[in-house]
Amino acid sequence: MKSDKWEDLEKSLEKLQPFYNLMNKIMSLGNESVVRERAMDFIGDPEHYLDAGTGPGTMASLVHKRCSPRITILMDPSRDLLIMNGEEGNKLQAKFENIPIKDGYFDLVTCGFSFRDAISHENAARELSRILKTKGRLVIVDIGKPDSPVLQFFYYIYIFIFPILSSLFITRGKLIHEYFTLFFTYVEYPSHSRIVEMFKSLGLELIAQGRKFGGAIFFDVYEKNDQSIYTLYQ
Repeated sequence: MKSDKWEDLEKSLEKLQPFYNLMNKIMSLGNESVVRERAMDFIGDPEHYLDAGTGPGTMASLVHKRCSPRITILMDPSRDLLIMNGEEGNKLQAKFENIPIKDGYFDLVTCGFSFRDAISHENAARELSRILKTKGRLVIVDIGKPDSPVLQFFYYIYIFIFPILSSLFITRGKLIHEYFTLFFTYVEYPSHSRIVEMFKSLGLELIAQGRKFGGAIFFDVYEKNDQSIYTLYQ
């Protein structure tokens, strides 16, 4: 993603923050919370936990209901979003592509509808792999992108229409540009098989997954093995 597009995206997310959870619920036809909850069955009992792209802290809140990490870090590139985040934890302003944390620190990292917003998904994947401990887990919940060009066409229509409906229903059309930035992140988002392959090449094995609407919404759980590669996407 080009830097100007990414900066526009961040500004849009800040404006959409008060409506973000409701927006996700509408766009997922009420299924985003179901997928998030199912993903929580695989988080284990982490000591060091990172919520990457934390936004309103929805994923962190679910994790804290299941377990009590000794250290929780809430990371987001937006200072404004971190200020609005009321979840308990240490706040860190940082991008996916440059996480100022030492190698192998976290037992658990979650990304709730945030990995697709990375500037470079390849570099983001490398950083997420780097900061995980061996046997640490990465949980991604997000909108999916199929490999089939035909299915992609219909998904594009779906992702194009629902921001318009969300804007009209939630903000009466006042933030329609901000909603459309979400469509453009989907255009640049890798297909699901490409995401799995990226993490596999970095030593993260897909150990659990869940799907709704044929993969329109998904969760993936990756576990880091002892032969992880940090340098592939430098």
